[in-house]
Amino acid sequence: MQQIRRTAALAATALTVVLTLTACGASTQSPPHHDSRMKKAAGIGSLSIVCNKDVWEATRPDGLKKVETTSADGSRGQRGMVRVTLTGAQLVTYFDQLDQDAHPGWMGPDLPDQEAISGRVYDALAPAIDKATTARSTADPAPEILIDDTLATKAP
Repeated sequence: MQQIRRTAALAATALTVVLTLTACGASTQSPPHHDSRMKKAAGIGSLSIVCNKDVWEATRPDGLKKVETTSADGSRGQRGMVRVTLTGAQLVTYFDQLDQDAHPGWMGPDLPDQEAISGRVYDALAPAIDKATTARSTADPAPEILIDDTLATKAP
């Protein structure tokens, strides 16, 4: 009887270890340097993103529902582009949500449309955040990210 208990205890321990190890990355498979990007994003005073309104609405986390958009200037605004200005803290929230939606782990949701949209925005923001440096003066421009892919030819 004692041997059975010992075997059961070892099996339970082994199962716990296996579940713990396999759960790592189960919900999100963040790309390299994601954590350092989050820290850099926190230090950005403000950042503007210019993108299609549908892209913003599809990727905006619940915690940023109150962030207002303005119509982009000129022809971009006429094409449905909006400007979203985020503080560093808001950018951290947004970037983290983009990561979860763009890089789901094996136990994450299977939402290919959300993954594609969030992945496109994540890929636009990541290099800009990587290049962020400490402001040199108050005259430094606020960073702006433009997400406006185009086709090489006009539609017929």
